[in-house]
Amino acid sequence: MRILVLWLFFGASLWAQQQAVPVDINRNQNFQKFNALKKAGNNLEAFKLGYELLDAYYTHTDLYFDLGLARAALPNAPQEGAAMVQKAYDLEPIYDRLAQAAISYAFYTKDLARAKQLLWEYSFYPRPPEDFTAAMNYLTGSLEYYKSSFTADQANTAQQLLNMHRSEATQNMKYFWEHFNPVYSASPEEMVQKGPAHYLNLLAPVKKQMQAGAFPVSYYNQSLETLATRTFWNNWKQAAILIPELKEQFSNVRTTPMMKLKIYDILSKINEVNRNYEDNLSLATIMLDELPKYSYSNSAIMLAANNYLFSLIQREQFKEAYAFAKQVESLFGKVTQPEVKMNGYYNLSRAYAYGGDKVKGIQLAEAGVAYMKNTGNESHPQFGKTLPENLQALNVFQDKSTLVETYLNSNDVIELYDYGQQLGMQKKYAEAVPFYEKAFQLYKPKVKAATGSERSNLLDLYTKIGGNLIACLFESKQTDKIFSVMEELKANGLLTSKSGATPVSLPALQKSLKPDEALIYYSDVMRGNTHEGVYMAAVITNNTINYRYVNAAGALMRVYVDRNADIGEIEKKMAQRELRQPHYTVYRNLEEAGYNQYKKGDFVLLAELYRSFLNPSEGGEVQQQFTDSAYRDYIAGAFYTDLVSRLEPWFEGKKRLYISADGILNFLPFESFKNPLNRYLVEDYEIGYVPSGSLLVDLRKRTAPAYEKNVLAFGDAKYEKYASAGRELKSGADIKRLELDVEKSLQLNEPLDYAFATFSKEAMKYLKGAKAEVLAINELVPKTDLFLDTQMTENQFKKLHATGALHTYKTIHLSSHASVHPYVFDLSGIAFSVYANPREGEDGILTVAEMGALDIETDFMFLSACQTGLGKLVPGEGVQGLNQAMLMAGANSTLTTLWSVNDYGTMIYTTQLYNKIFNENKEYLTASTEVKRAFIRGDFSKQLDLSHPQFWAPFIYTGK
Repeated sequence: MRILVLWLFFGASLWAQQQAVPVDINRNQNFQKFNALKKAGNNLEAFKLGYELLDAYYTHTDLYFDLGLARAALPNAPQEGAAMVQKAYDLEPIYDRLAQAAISYAFYTKDLARAKQLLWEYSFYPRPPEDFTAAMNYLTGSLEYYKSSFTADQANTAQQLLNMHRSEATQNMKYFWEHFNPVYSASPEEMVQKGPAHYLNLLAPVKKQMQAGAFPVSYYNQSLETLATRTFWNNWKQAAILIPELKEQFSNVRTTPMMKLKIYDILSKINEVNRNYEDNLSLATIMLDELPKYSYSNSAIMLAANNYLFSLIQREQFKEAYAFAKQVESLFGKVTQPEVKMNGYYNLSRAYAYGGDKVKGIQLAEAGVAYMKNTGNESHPQFGKTLPENLQALNVFQDKSTLVETYLNSNDVIELYDYGQQLGMQKKYAEAVPFYEKAFQLYKPKVKAATGSERSNLLDLYTKIGGNLIACLFESKQTDKIFSVMEELKANGLLTSKSGATPVSLPALQKSLKPDEALIYYSDVMRGNTHEGVYMAAVITNNTINYRYVNAAGALMRVYVDRNADIGEIEKKMAQRELRQPHYTVYRNLEEAGYNQYKKGDFVLLAELYRSFLNPSEGGEVQQQFTDSAYRDYIAGAFYTDLVSRLEPWFEGKKRLYISADGILNFLPFESFKNPLNRYLVEDYEIGYVPSGSLLVDLRKRTAPAYEKNVLAFGDAKYEKYASAGRELKSGADIKRLELDVEKSLQLNEPLDYAFATFSKEAMKYLKGAKAEVLAINELVPKTDLFLDTQMTENQFKKLHATGALHTYKTIHLSSHASVHPYVFDLSGIAFSVYANPREGEDGILTVAEMGALDIETDFMFLSACQTGLGKLVPGEGVQGLNQAMLMAGANSTLTTLWSVNDYGTMIYTTQLYNKIFNENKEYLTASTEVKRAFIRGDFSKQLDLSHPQFWAPFIYTGK
């Protein structure tokens, strides 16, 4: 992603020798000179020298304070001096001297609004009567000193502020002593012993007061940051519990910029050790946007840049890391803070080496070791070991014949994983297996215990370990162990944790399969490397299991080369939508492609190309370059050849296939693939989808209740334009800020109209077909309840949930607009009637999170809307989206769509489907398959040619 904030830095050599900068500022010779100059009254020279120190000591409270005094003493510089004193106060607001000085300088600059805020905050400061009297005398004297420059009204207002401070102080100090002091005054030993949960509990009532505007945000933040810092450095595992609270205060608009920097610093450290790299990328993006606007320190900005680089590298986004490393070179050259500097060497060297410039990467790693020695940091607890090991690792990266020594008795997951990779690269697969197995088992409990974004980040490494383990087991002919690993990865999702199911054994799974069924697993074994499109496939029947590699770089590579220009255009549009630079592999001919695998992102683009041919009118306008039906069939045949043909002998003769896909394969309709006889796969097999065998077994064990009614149908929604103006988005950082706000709103159960309005400036288009669709269901199926127009509301649906009425319906049918949000996934959902302003606390959109929290127990749920089968791909979780949310809520089976559906085609599909289900008593998957085959035969093509897969292929059945 492009960061447009580095304009205030100029270039400097990365290898410039620098003197040691002591951690303790009092040992810094320049700081001693600064104090001497200040004492001598030479404020100009003192300021120049002290200002340079801010780069290394960018959160040092007293330095800002003394610089502010020196600056304010210079002619015509009161505002700048007051701003520095204010920064000192923002860093440590519960500090008597700083509070008094900040108030005094607010009087000096006539900033009475600021004085009012500071005096209110200071009224909470706990002081004995004599100290309070002394403080009042100081502030009164300060006001008297500056009053001569005030107007009469200003003087009167300032005096009223002091009087108010005096009157509020007794009660406010009492609140501090009784409610806040048990946290604020806790010793480091007490905080570690009692743990962060204890203190969060103590802070809970204070937080309510703060949110109501009755307690200073600054005081709350200082205590929270202190708690987080002490916890992290004494027990980093416990610190994870503080992540949600730290994130909330990070995004709190009332958190001052300097305190935000302190919160960011400790939050990024906690995220790093918990592998929350996605969160760290978001937070760093925001800080890289904001820091240049108020920070005097290159090192502070490089702190955020380091976090950004480290997270990219850990996520193996090497291209992005390489591009960003080049962007921050000039910034890095100006950094003086030793730890930030050493961390910069570490991250930049890895970004260059893994991004393609191995020579420069090695040079930077060597320079980092030299810098560490030259600045006397050989004994540094982190970098004294990390920088030499980094140099060794990058040399190993250059020369794979050298191995880093480690032992199988290690309990370091990363060490075990890295060693397994090195053995695998040397094709010592059997030797690599024990390392992967141990890493997999060590990491498993941590993954199981995690939730939310922490879980997603942990799953990233977990699935990398599992994918490599599967490949090594296969190569070393230990196939009897493969299924348990594949199932562990696939059964990892929130679906099974919701139902309480555990990973199923192979015999139990086979027992649940009927003789005419086969279950096909696809597991990405290249995950974690720089290539994609290689899967381990397993075909499971009631009495057999077979494995083989499936490589999509065969027939499909010709498609990638043939349509390279179209793929490039798709990538440009995707990059523009995602606010990043486009990147894909350009091949001019097959000779250039050779036997290469797809580089990261390329196979995703190939899948998007096929989706474009399947639905050339996505977005409302027909894209003529994707209307060639012959080439569409050619791609369909290539997907069949690479992904299915070599597996078919193992399921030939079966009636029904269940696909458990991985990654981007989740977004492809396998029924649209074509065999050499020019037959769609759905013409020969009923094709359903399931996240895992464990879920399939669990669903088939459920006893369906005796439903009182057949269908609950919602349609005919009305859509108004949001009254909220939404947020202004000018950069990727603005989107990250919005993400944090949305996350907070969801936690507080607040409406999201401000977020929806940000992206939807006009009302959604009314859907005539939705009303006709549900009316047709009502005519066709007895015991159907309709909710139309003003009854088609989110409030009504949630009321049915609250009363348990949703349990009475065999089928729930929702017909409206839906979307998987391209920027803020939490905004993904299905629309009910949307009003200009929220009604009864609801914004009209049932989000993924809200749907997943429901309790529906319906047998079949049909989301008749656009792209309801899409979502966010999370390793080990499958597709997080509306489909997963419905299964989490208790649906036994679902029907969703992979692209924008045609009104007429959907009407035909829906009525035919419900007729077969309720009037012909067909199973859901059988009914859906028979309707699709009728589409292909042209049975419904009187008004429009519905045989095109655009009209029937998007409908995806998932479930029992």
